[in-house]
Amino acid sequence: MSLNKSRDSSVAGTKRASQWEDLMRKFSEAHKEECKTVSLDIPRVQRSTKQFPTGSQYEGTWDLLGMSGFGVYKFPNDVIYEGEFDDGMFHGRGDLIYPSGVVLRGTWKKGKMTERKLVFADGLEYDEVDWKYCKKPDRRFTIEYEKGLQPAGKSFMTAEQPTRPIPPGFYDSGDGFYDPETKAVYKVDDLSAIVRSPSVREQKWIIENCRTSPDKPLGPRGYLYEEWVEPLITLPRPPKPSSASQANDSVTLSQFIYEQDREMEVAFENLEDDESFTSSSTESISTTGTCCH
Repeated sequence: MSLNKSRDSSVAGTKRASQWEDLMRKFSEAHKEECKTVSLDIPRVQRSTKQFPTGSQYEGTWDLLGMSGFGVYKFPNDVIYEGEFDDGMFHGRGDLIYPSGVVLRGTWKKGKMTERKLVFADGLEYDEVDWKYCKKPDRRFTIEYEKGLQPAGKSFMTAEQPTRPIPPGFYDSGDGFYDPETKAVYKVDDLSAIVRSPSVREQKWIIENCRTSPDKPLGPRGYLYEEWVEPLITLPRPPKPSSASQANDSVTLSQFIYEQDREMEVAFENLEDDESFTSSSTESISTTGTCCH
């Protein structure tokens, strides 16, 4: 009896499952058009500037899910993102603008950058593959790349033109004028307004590298060149031959003249130190020197 009941129950369960499947299939076919996905066009609206508890702020369009469309997002450190948003994240084309003027142009996907290009404040674009700017021994400004190097006396002293004059005793740090007495950087157009206070390390670098007033002669800087050789006062003597046989073959006319001149210079130096030096002794030494060779 128990065996027959189990068989009947299994058959009934199978029949119930097939009935449910048949009902679901009929329901899907009947509502086939209604079950298709439909894209929702969520309207976007412009709102007033939103201040966040973190110190950031946003000004742009919104939808029901958050920041969406085009807007400007400002971080607490004054870095600004200007571009497209979606669901509260950077999405699409957008630029990160830094206080120094550097711009990071990128393409974003759900908050992650997929393409990028770095542009310096003077307009120079950074090349991650073949970067040649500001590497030894090339120290040209961007304007020198565009217009070429100028002759002496008309060289570009700064990237921005015209070159701004420096107050006496100050240094041009780029973002302002540095005063070594107060150890602070002041605004270019207002020397009573402090921009920042550089670190001790930067203060040392500014004094050693930045322009100042009055100008100081710098001279050659060896560390800017891959190979730098100080000028030689006298030419080096040619190497001596290793043997007498090699000497006959290797001594050239220029070496012979050089040795002649050098021996004469030594002879005259010794005679100038001698108070008894006379014109007659000069002639005798000159004749002797000629006869010896």
